Amino acid sequence: MRILYCNKYNFGFSGTESYLFETMELMRTRGHEVALFSMANPRGKTTDYDHHFVPYTDFKLRGTATSRAQLAFHAVYSTEARSKIRQMIADFRPEVAHVRNIYHHLSPSILWELKAQGVPVVYHMNDFKLLCPSYNMVSSSGNACERCKGGQFHNVIRERCYSGGTAASVVLAAEAYLHRWLSTYEKCVGLFIAPSQFVKQKLIENGWTQSRIEVLPHFQSLALVQKPHPVAMAPILYFGRLSREKGISDLLQAMQSLPHIRLVIAGDGPQRGELEAMVRKLSLNNVAFVGRVEGDGLERLIGLSQFTVFPSHAYETLGKSILESYAQARAVVASDLGSRRELVHEGETGLLYPVKDIEQLANAIAILQRSPELARQMGETGSELVRERHGQEKHLQVLEGMYESLMRRHLG
Repeated sequence: MRILYCNKYNFGFSGTESYLFETMELMRTRGHEVALFSMANPRGKTTDYDHHFVPYTDFKLRGTATSRAQLAFHAVYSTEARSKIRQMIADFRPEVAHVRNIYHHLSPSILWELKAQGVPVVYHMNDFKLLCPSYNMVSSSGNACERCKGGQFHNVIRERCYSGGTAASVVLAAEAYLHRWLSTYEKCVGLFIAPSQFVKQKLIENGWTQSRIEVLPHFQSLALVQKPHPVAMAPILYFGRLSREKGISDLLQAMQSLPHIRLVIAGDGPQRGELEAMVRKLSLNNVAFVGRVEGDGLERLIGLSQFTVFPSHAYETLGKSILESYAQARAVVASDLGSRRELVHEGETGLLYPVKDIEQLANAIAILQRSPELARQMGETGSELVRERHGQEKHLQVLEGMYESLMRRHLG
């Protein structure tokens, strides 16, 4: 197959790109021809099709009123991106397109060109953008939010849930309303891939056609050598973005009643300064911030922990951090909300607690810390879950089947 992957970043900006680039490379090894359509950025690897990329655009730069208006139109419907992908299609001649994060820099306009050129489209969700203009279904207070349900996108302006300000929120609402009015996704996308059953259910609740949605959780590679479970004095670990919806302030409050347990926080984000100040205010001598850690360093950090903790207030499309914990045979304590219910099997791979319930969070941490054998068994069960349900080979076979099925429907 000739597969065109569309994503606005051509470098490792986030987990979305990590998955995308790994999938592209694996598809090459399976005999497929693949190419990327993206925004030009020197941080990305050079490809044979870079001359078709959309020029670099920085939406955070302050400019004149005219330039800001141009950027707003580009974000809603980019004629430039549509022209560029038209040239890319003529050059590469794809049989199917796999679309991920295209917003603002590429815009949904490219979907219309893919349709016009007869290229069937797989739209792979990595956020809740189809349901929520600000991507994550998170309110300004950092809690799960469904105020835009049923296409009530003006709430992104009223609720001020987007950190970019009112003007940017107006653009986000306009983009959502325009493509709802145009039926862009209904008319241009043949198949939606949801990373969890939870995401699929949310789409259905919001009126999306069930038969066009398939669930395909991300794959996760197991550690080649899993570290033995550490001693009871080893720390527990949170890793990920440091922002309000992640519920880390709940975790810090829980640690007040657990002075004998050490917590390591790995990550960075807009709330880091506030969280560090909170640690000082609460005199938490058992909490350490180590900054952003990735790759082998993160694997070592997980392996050195007793278990991991994810106290998020948000739904989230899939708990990739949970799978990474299981890959190192580490149990998980997590808030009982959204997609996490599909990954954390209560009493088997970890413990769930009611979201925002600090006392129950502290209890769950204490239970696993007092029972290292239980934590070890849960971690091993989590590792088996990854092996059985999140294997790379099975994931790729299913994805190839989705491409082939969509191509047959398109031709037939």
